[in-house]
Order: sequence, then C-alpha cells, then structure tokens
Amino acid sequence: MKHPIKAIIALLLRLYFGYEFLMAGVEKWSTGFNGASVAGTLNRGLAQTADALMKSGGPKAAAHPSVSDWWAWIIQNILLPSSGVFAVLVKTGEVLVGLGLILGCFTTLAAFFGMVMNMSFLLSGTLSSNAEYVLAFMFILAWGAASYELGVDRFFMKKLIAKFPRLTNSFVQRGFPVDM
Repeated sequence: MKHPIKAIIALLLRLYFGYEFLMAGVEKWSTGFNGASVAGTLNRGLAQTADALMKSGGPKAAAHPSVSDWWAWIIQNILLPSSGVFAVLVKTGEVLVGLGLILGCFTTLAAFFGMVMNMSFLLSGTLSSNAEYVLAFMFILAWGAASYELGVDRFFMKKLIAKFPRLTNSFVQRGFPVDM
C-alpha cells in the first residue's frame, strides 16, 4: 500500500457513510417512500424561496432564502412532475452508494453520486447532516487511489483495465488510478 494512513481513514469514512446511506435506502424501501414523499419535501423547499418568503414574511425574511430561484425552477419544472421516478432513484441510489462504499466497489463513483445526492438535498432546503456527508465524499474523491486500496476496487479495477486496455486513458483510469 502506498498510502496506509489515508487508506485507513478513507476506509473508516467509507464504512460509516456507506452504512448510513445503505440504512437510509433500506428504510425508504421498507416504509413506502414514494412520489408523495418526494413532492412533500420539494414543496417545503419551494416555501423557502425568496418569492415565497417575501409573501409570507416580508422583505426581511426574503433577504436570505434557503432555496435559490434557479433551483426552485428545477424543482417546479423537472423534479415535481416526475417525483415518482425520483423517489425510486433516491432510494435505489442510496442503497447502491451504500453498497459501493462499504464494499469499496466503484468507490469514487459511489462517493461522487453520494455527493451529488446530498448537494441536491442541500439545494432543496433540507439542512441536516448533508453538509458533513458532502465533506466526507470530497475527502474520498480527493484521496483517489488511497480510497479504494482496502476494497474490491483494488483487485477489480486492475482486472478490468487489463481486460480492456482501451480504458487505460479513459475516465476509468483517471477515476480509479490503478498501479499496473
């Protein structure tokens, strides 16, 4: 191992956040998380735009909206009309990101999509542990090869690149820098 300290820290981050994502996804699958749940969350986000705050609380309340106007447009025109599809994507994505992080399989890809999901939640006005998740995923992505030295990627990616040499100069090699 080239980076044992980074690999151990990345492993701990992967296991913790992978478990959290996996459990969140499994809970959503078992509790009936559906389009109505997504729509409710998105509508709460729309209530935090500058226009909505201006109507409800005046100019002082509208000075610092939680949801920007451009994201509100995306919520209204893309996410809300297809909230059922996004409910399936969220709960499936959480399970896949969790499994990818725990197993160390497609680690940087799992961390990237976990970060994208958490940024979407933050942009929609939900402020819980999402910021910490984004920060952890940034560490996993920044450490690159050290993030998957203790996982399935260490063996899988070498075999994948050996089998398909054209991947050597592709995003796979840059995302998963494997020492041959």
